[in-house]
Amino acid sequence: MSEPVTVATTLSPSRSGFRWRLISSIVLWGIMLAVIFWLPPAGLYIFLNLVIARAVWEFYVICEAKGLRTYKVWGVIATVALISGSWFFYRHTDRLQLSYDFDILILIVFILGVFLRQFPQKLNPIGIETMSVTIFGLLYVAWLGNFITRVNFVSDQGRFFVMLLVVVTKFTDIGAYLTGSTIGRHKMTPRISPKKTWEGTFGGIAFAVGGAIMCLYWPPQLSAGMRAAGMNLHHALVLGLLLGVAAVIGDLAESLIKREAGIKDSSTILPGHGGALDLVDSLLFTAPLLYVYIRLVLQS
Repeated sequence: MSEPVTVATTLSPSRSGFRWRLISSIVLWGIMLAVIFWLPPAGLYIFLNLVIARAVWEFYVICEAKGLRTYKVWGVIATVALISGSWFFYRHTDRLQLSYDFDILILIVFILGVFLRQFPQKLNPIGIETMSVTIFGLLYVAWLGNFITRVNFVSDQGRFFVMLLVVVTKFTDIGAYLTGSTIGRHKMTPRISPKKTWEGTFGGIAFAVGGAIMCLYWPPQLSAGMRAAGMNLHHALVLGLLLGVAAVIGDLAESLIKREAGIKDSSTILPGHGGALDLVDSLLFTAPLLYVYIRLVLQS
């Protein structure tokens, strides 16, 4: 008879815990926005490398807590290479195709490297799992997270879209907590996140829509940048809804991974927040969606 699997119980943060979580988010994403608007471009490049590479590392640590082996260093190296390729090629519109080709090159080299890393192993009974988890970590965290870079360079107003991305995503988190803790009654996914409610989810999406509309009118500099890129109230409503739903899914996706591993936070480096992966989990889904919307709708 198999032994029961024990997992950590995930509880909703206390008001004090949420306060620290909110402060951590505001400070870190405030730093990123300050880097975008007031520092040389290299500042954002360094910031994204530090945050996303750390998030990749934390993902591998979570998997190792589950008993899986990973090639963490190789994954971090590939992460920096992916971000660097997008940064140095995508910022030049005449080299757009080179950015896509470079992504393909990095993925090919990374996958080949994973197999080469496995070849000299004398005994690894979970070799397939090791390779699969290592590759999945790069795609889930680094490849998706790198769309923040692409959003930044998608147009002359890219930096304003990054601000829109951060505001709408974090408004979803704040709205979900405030609504769920106040009127939440109906559990959404008890197996994955016992304290998440449908009321909180809809509240978070409503806050996301409100955040998108706010960015269209205030502050004036952001509003001007948004309108110059073709944004209007219709696009703000659609993006608020789409990004709000994507943010909820992104948060649940990381919660599923952590629950499978039996841990509560990806790290303890951020007060009330956990780690870098906890910070960017929703952005891993909202950034690609925003990029696709800009390319296929606003720039079509």
